[in-house]
Amino acid sequence: MIRKRKKPKNSISKFPRQHRENNYNMYRLISLLGVFIIIGLIVMLGVQYFQQLKVMQELTDYESKVTKHEQRQLELELEIERLQKKDYIEVLARERLGLVKPDEVIFQLED
Repeated sequence: MIRKRKKPKNSISKFPRQHRENNYNMYRLISLLGVFIIIGLIVMLGVQYFQQLKVMQELTDYESKVTKHEQRQLELELEIERLQKKDYIEVLARERLGLVKPDEVIFQLED
């Protein structure tokens, strides 16, 4: 009795063309999915880059504002020190308020 060999079940299907098309479609789908993932990653990196630029610009703006406020604070501290001296208060009273000492005579000339 002669026995015929059976083909293994995992071999290529009876329709080799259909098998190749299925594999081709699967590779195509995987490649397309990979391309979309890469594009998505590039878009995410671009968004992150522009957000970082925006944050860096805001940081420099805030640093310049802080510097201006620190300078203004120093000016005000100097003004406070000057206002604690009697001579400076006297000069301000004469210039801004037009005050005079009791025994002084002021001459005003008109143009």
